[in-house]
Amino acid sequence: MNPKRQKSPYQNPWPWWTQVLLIWWRFTWLVFCRWTPKFFNPWRILVLKTFGANLSGMPFIHSTARIQIPWNLTIKHRACLGERANAYSLGKIKILEGATIAQEAYLCTGTHNFKDPSLQLITKPITIGKNAFIGARAMILPGLCIGDRAIVGAMSVVSKDVPDHQVVVGNPAKKIAERPTS
Repeated sequence: MNPKRQKSPYQNPWPWWTQVLLIWWRFTWLVFCRWTPKFFNPWRILVLKTFGANLSGMPFIHSTARIQIPWNLTIKHRACLGERANAYSLGKIKILEGATIAQEAYLCTGTHNFKDPSLQLITKPITIGKNAFIGARAMILPGLCIGDRAIVGAMSVVSKDVPDHQVVVGNPAKKIAERPTS
């Protein structure tokens, strides 16, 4: 579900029924999941699926992960959304098989049209490739693809696509190496 056209920067871009559902989602996660130990992962997966997340196999979602809109989230088998990682899923986020999103990393699918006085919300999808690794506190900006087996260093800010097997670090993130293919 896409945000509606805003008439002012102070208007909520989501319809009222979506806002109610999001309040229910936050309450449910807080009460039933946020406190759970690691071995309750199947329970957290069930709760996420109940709210429309597309989870396959056995991904790991840490109890302190922050997921803005669960129905915009896809996580594949053995992928990990780490401690206090942020999936700011105003748009679609796909985390493919074996990918790791380390602690406090931020996947941001939302931005604004700064040329529009209403600061219209713009959402763009993020895809994290198979066996990719997003380091602690890294920031992935809207509309980007992180390639298979790519590595994003800790605290890096990624502002353009990262090809398969590349290792990038810094702000803005720049290539420093290739990850071996075997």
